[in-house]
Parts: sequence; C-alpha cells; structure tokens
Amino acid sequence: MNKDRLEQKRALINLIRQFFVDREFFEIETPVLVPSPGMEPHLHGFKTSYVDETGISREYFLPTSPEFAIKKALGNGYEKVFEIARAFRNLGELGPQHHPEFNMLEWYRPGDYRDVMADVETLLQFISEQFHPLSHPNGFSWEAGVGRITIQDCFQEHASLDLRRGISEEAYWRREAQGVLNERVPGDDTFEDIFFRVWMKLIEPKLGMDRPVIVYDYPASMSALAQLKQADKVWAERFELYIQGVEIANAFSELRDQDEQRHRFERSSQLREELGYPPHPIDEDLIQAIAQMQPTGGIAIGLERLLMVLTGEKDISQFFLQPLTAARRR
Repeated sequence: MNKDRLEQKRALINLIRQFFVDREFFEIETPVLVPSPGMEPHLHGFKTSYVDETGISREYFLPTSPEFAIKKALGNGYEKVFEIARAFRNLGELGPQHHPEFNMLEWYRPGDYRDVMADVETLLQFISEQFHPLSHPNGFSWEAGVGRITIQDCFQEHASLDLRRGISEEAYWRREAQGVLNERVPGDDTFEDIFFRVWMKLIEPKLGMDRPVIVYDYPASMSALAQLKQADKVWAERFELYIQGVEIANAFSELRDQDEQRHRFERSSQLREELGYPPHPIDEDLIQAIAQMQPTGGIAIGLERLLMVLTGEKDISQFFLQPLTAARRR
C-alpha cells in the first residue's frame, strides 16, 4: 500500500469533480452489473449471473467502460454528464500500465469531438495548476498547451508511411511496413495488425514527449462507436490523447445511426468469434437509445494512467489500495 499515491488519487478525483460541477455537468451513476460489457473485439469482460428465488439465472457482466449505460441516459434526455466509474477488464490486463479493475473518467457533451478536444485542453490546464506534486519530466511542459496532429501525419512523420494509401492498398501497406519495421511481417497479419506493429514500435513512444498531444481522425475501420467524417468516410471523428508516450484518453463524435451501430456490433461479434473469443451480447436498449441522442462528443480517460503521467509513477499498482498481483505459475 502506497499511502501517498492513494492520497494523490483522492485529490485528483476531487479536482475533477470540482471542474465538471463548476461547468454544470451532471454527475451520473451507472450500474456495475450490465447486459453487455462492450463490443470491442480485443476487450474482455468479467461474467457473473443473478439467480432469482425460483432458481432462474440471468447472465450479467462487469462493465469494461460505463459508456453504454451513459449513452442510454443521453438517449433519455441528459446532455452534459460525467462519471468517475469503476471499469473491469479481463484476460491479461495486468502490468505496469494495466490493472483489471480501475477508474474511468467519462464525460459527454453536446457537439462533437472538437468540443471535447477543447474540454481536454481546459481540464489539463486546470489540473496542472491545481494538482500537487506535479511531475515535470525533462523537456516536457504542461504550460505549452496541447498539440494536435492527424494520425495520417503521425505515420508520415514517424514512419514515412502513407496511411491513407495503406488502407486501400494491401500490397503497399505490407511491403512498406516491413521495410520501416526492419522485420518480417507474418503473411496472415491484417491491416490492423500491421498498423499496431508500426504504431507501437515507431510512433507511440514518441508522442507527447514535450507536451500533451491529441492524435485525431483515425481509420474508419478502427472506430466502432464513432461518427465517420462525411467528406470521404475513410476517417472517423475520433482522437486519442498521449502524454509522455502513454495513451491517456479515447474520444469521438458519437455515432447516432441505429442500423450502422448494429452492423458494427455484429461485425465485432463475428471478429471475436474468428479470434476464438466468445461473442458479447448486443445491448438492444443501447441501440434504441443512440437514435434519441442529439449530436454528442464523448471521451474516456483512465484515471490511474493519468495519475502516472501527473506524478511520474511507473507502476499503476501504486494507486490501488489492494492491487491484484500476477498469478504464480506452478
């Protein structure tokens, strides 16, 4: 137990709550037992069940994010909301930057991802002025504001790859990626597999090293819950926040098309099965709710990850009262 880190965590939560309440966001409270933990192919939930007095059992999950439940509230008339919620992720989510149980800050507001970008800048400025002790790594400035760069420019600048061309030309993508990686790319690697090989080796470690940076306009195929950009629908209105090479937040303009959302969920379920994972149930109430939402931007921030970059801590477990430890092998 690290008493100092736990007190810093409580101080940050209090600051965040003050920030959003002062700006007239409503603090919502979502359930911990949910019908679907999320639909992303590579996220895995904890499963449990409720048994009634007759012995009939109903399956539930712990949420990988409060997102689905918050969107149901948005579909029922709420507009500006935030929550600091418990989230749970299974199957290998344990390491220096991962813990199976953690706190997720999410907020949603009328507008789109550009409005959320502005919120992020204001929040980080507020935190950097109020949070103590604040880490100041060599060459990094909290005062310099938040930079912005498209993901297309990230690949061009750090890997000399044309991401847009790679989306449509498999031969180009595989050949050129193999060259910049200086390693063999397996023949069965998908576009996304190669994307993440390049991203994690050549790009991500360089992001946000001098100040926080927003990377925006992700490929449409990698944005299951985001609105597509209308110009050509190659890109989605999605961004991620990076600080000191660490992904801190994921955000987007929220999709409000019921048919498209169902199609994407079905495709995610199919991909989960292809990867050998059990499909997650589609939350029908969510499908109905998103059509009732007004244009909305939303974001999720891993609170303990944010604490890591604020304090300079390298081990996320220091922010938990009783952290899980890796199982011992016999």
